[in-house]
Amino acid sequence: CVAINAQANFGLTAGYTNNKLKVDDAGDSESDNFSGFNIGAFVDLSVSDSFSIQPELVYSASSYKEQGFKFEYNLISVNAMAKYHVSEAFSLMAGPQIGFASGNLADDLDDLLGDDFTKMNLQLAIGAAFNVTDNIFIQARYGIQLNDHIKASEVDSSVNTLSIGAGYRF
Repeated sequence: CVAINAQANFGLTAGYTNNKLKVDDAGDSESDNFSGFNIGAFVDLSVSDSFSIQPELVYSASSYKEQGFKFEYNLISVNAMAKYHVSEAFSLMAGPQIGFASGNLADDLDDLLGDDFTKMNLQLAIGAAFNVTDNIFIQARYGIQLNDHIKASEVDSSVNTLSIGAGYRF
């Protein structure tokens, strides 16, 4: 029998989000950036002095305007970041981010494509965090979408995400 003495820290995060939408239709590639914000809650479960697991629930809202139209792309994500603590102040993180898209862009594509569209955004994220104090930290991460939103074989579409923000541990 192995006992793990995990310490749990709860907290909140908020920050800037930039989503890069890329669509490649038979060699014709286009991309757009959606900027916005994110807000979330997490629990940091210490497994050892140098390793922890950080499950998160995060909401991000982003939009852009083009030719008088406003496109919105929002995600509700369930994340599970593995964190390696390089020092007391600095950590590296990586893990899956599973998001569910909403907003008029996702809704319009779902109406247009039906079964050939998925609102799920499965990403692999990597990043780093720096503890400013025992309670306050800053972090940055980049998520690379592993699945396509559009399931048609001739079209590849993905949304990669850059998040920069701050957090507070209780």
